[in-house]
Amino acid sequence: MIYVKKNSWPENIQKDFDLQKAKSEWNDIPEEPNKEQARILREEFFDKLNKERLREALIKEQHGLCVYCMSRIENTAESTVIEHWCPLSKSKEKALQYENLFASCYGGQKETVNGVHRIRCCDAKKQDASIKVDPRNERMMENIVYYSDGRIDFSESYATAKIRNMLRGDLWYHLGLNGSVKNDGTMLADTATELVKKRKDAYEAAEDMLMVLDEDNELSPERVEEIIADMQAQDIWDE
Repeated sequence: MIYVKKNSWPENIQKDFDLQKAKSEWNDIPEEPNKEQARILREEFFDKLNKERLREALIKEQHGLCVYCMSRIENTAESTVIEHWCPLSKSKEKALQYENLFASCYGGQKETVNGVHRIRCCDAKKQDASIKVDPRNERMMENIVYYSDGRIDFSESYATAKIRNMLRGDLWYHLGLNGSVKNDGTMLADTATELVKKRKDAYEAAEDMLMVLDEDNELSPERVEEIIADMQAQDIWDE
């Protein structure tokens, strides 16, 4: 996952929200809608927004990456879904609240490849689940750790064991970011997008880079920080 520093609402997007909220039918929907009211909220209000403009703003502040799995996303309906962190079905107000919106990949389709079962992740896995792991929380995001086998977890030094287990459940089960796992975190199957494999490959590429720096006598904390700063200075980040 990535830390997302939410920008101020772009003026044209705020106008889109205000136009939808100005409809008389807006007042007919309670703050906590039932299933039918949530359907109306989505179809008659959220889906009437300029999605291309909204996706563009969200993707820009996420540097071209899915908020959950960090895969490449583009400003097309086929590539990217606009994700409600607090589900649209749980809150009318947050359905049209910019700080509650992120850009996510679709998360692939549940399938079997060469006899191996693969599962969905990200938006396809989360659906209407309410989660506590929050991409807007910088300290929380900095305490996600990456292992050489491609798994991610929370640092043992972060918060209490009870909180870590709750957040771990979001990563593993609600978002499927480690594929299909046992209770101890052992992976049973990768995601349909091969997320764990790709993360393992990225880890190995980083190790190779450090080895080259070491061979060239350039490996130091300062040099690594410089490389990270160069990466983060780019508009579009590597997956």
